Amino acid sequence: MISYIRGYYVIIVEGVSVEKFLNHLMRNGIKVYNVKKISNTKIEFNLEREDIKAFKKIYRGSNFQIKIQQSTGLPFILRRIYKNKTMWICGVVSLFLLIMTSQFVTDIYIQVPEGIKKEDIRKELYQVGLKPGVYKKSIDRKEIRDHIMLKFDDVAYLSINVKGTNIFVTVTKKAETLKSVEQSNYCNIIAKKDGIIEKVIARSGDSVVQKGAIVRKGDILIKGSNNKSIPEVWATTFYESSKSANYEEVVKEKTGKKKNIYTLSFYDNTYTIRRNVKYKDYSIENKEYKLSLGSYTFPLKLKISTFYETKDKKVEKDKNQLKEELKEKTLKELDYIIPASARIVDSKHDYKVNNNELKYTITVQTSENIADIHSLSKAEAENMIREQNTPKEGEEAVPSNPEKRPINDIRNEFKDINNEGDNNDQNEN
Repeated sequence: MISYIRGYYVIIVEGVSVEKFLNHLMRNGIKVYNVKKISNTKIEFNLEREDIKAFKKIYRGSNFQIKIQQSTGLPFILRRIYKNKTMWICGVVSLFLLIMTSQFVTDIYIQVPEGIKKEDIRKELYQVGLKPGVYKKSIDRKEIRDHIMLKFDDVAYLSINVKGTNIFVTVTKKAETLKSVEQSNYCNIIAKKDGIIEKVIARSGDSVVQKGAIVRKGDILIKGSNNKSIPEVWATTFYESSKSANYEEVVKEKTGKKKNIYTLSFYDNTYTIRRNVKYKDYSIENKEYKLSLGSYTFPLKLKISTFYETKDKKVEKDKNQLKEELKEKTLKELDYIIPASARIVDSKHDYKVNNNELKYTITVQTSENIADIHSLSKAEAENMIREQNTPKEGEEAVPSNPEKRPINDIRNEFKDINNEGDNNDQNEN
C-alpha cells in the first residue's frame, strides 16, 4: 500500500550475469523488491519512483537492456489526470452537479390510510410547494402540515421525512370514535335496509312498527331504546345480483409490427422523441428506468413506450361454460353482500338471452335482523323523555310514584278521610 502511494516501476533487465547487476544496484543504495527470474538472462523487479534517477546513472555505464514494463501508483495517476485537463475538469463539473442536484427533491412518496385519497393529498402538497424540483432546505414542514390538516378534516397528523433526494409523507387519520357531541345512553333503532317486518323483540323503548309492515332504509323502528339492552327487529329482505357477457369476444391480436417512443424526464420537464405511429389499432406497453445510488435518485428518468399493431379477432365462447362462469361470479358477489347473520329462505335463478348476450340473475330471500343503532345526544334524550312525560290532552298528570307526589295532594287526601269519619259518627248518633 505504501509503495502504491509513493509510486513504483516494474523493470525488466536482460543480459549476461544479471545477478551481478542487481548486487551492484544494492551496493549503491538502490532498493529493489519483488524480484522474479524470467529466464537465465532476464529478470523482473520493482523499483521505487524516487530511485529512478540513480538507477539511470548506473544503467548508462552497463551493457544490459533495460525496459520499463509498468509505472504504477498514485503519483502516476495524478500526473495522467493533470495532463488530461478535459477529464479532470469534467470530473469536477460532474461532482459539482451531483452535489447541486442532491439538494433538490426528485420523488415524493405518499402513504395514506383507507378513506383518504392519495391524489387529493398530492395535489394540495403541490399547491403548497412540496413537489419534485424544490430545494430541500426551503421546505417548511409546519406550514405544510397546518395547511393539510386545515384542508382535510379527517387528517389527524402529517409527517414529512427527507431521505436523500426522496420525501416520504405519512398521513394519520383521525379516530372514528372521536365525536364533538357528547352521547347519552339512549338511542333510536332504525332500519339498516328495506324489508318486511317479521317480528319485533323490543327489550327497551317503544316499538313504532308492527308485523307485516314495509319499511325503508333509515325508518325509525323503535324509539328511546337503551344502549345496554339493544332490541332486535327481524325482517324479510331481498338481495339480487346479475352478470352478463357476450358469446362472442373480440380479442386484440398482435401483428408483429411495433415502434418505440422515448421520453426523457428531468424533474417536471419532459422531452419526447416523437415518431409517427400510423397503426389503426394498437396496444401500448410502458417501461420506466430510473438511475439511483443508495438513497439518492437522479432526476433523470427514461420512459420507453412500445406501440404494438393489433387487429381484432372474434372468438366464440362455449355457452354452457359461459353460464357456469356467470353463475360462479354472481354467487361470489352474493356471498360478499349478504351478511353472515342472515338466514337464506329462498333463491331464484334466471337466465335471459338477448342477441349475443347472456344475462344470469339470482334473487335471494333472507331473514335478518335489520336493527341499526342511532345514538342520541344528551340534549336529544332529554327532549325525548320530556315528550314522553308530557300528558296528552284530556289526561291528568299524576306521578306514578306516590313518594314523589306533591305534598298538598297528600294533605288533601287526609282531610277528606277525616271529614268522612266525622260524617259517619254523626249518622250513627
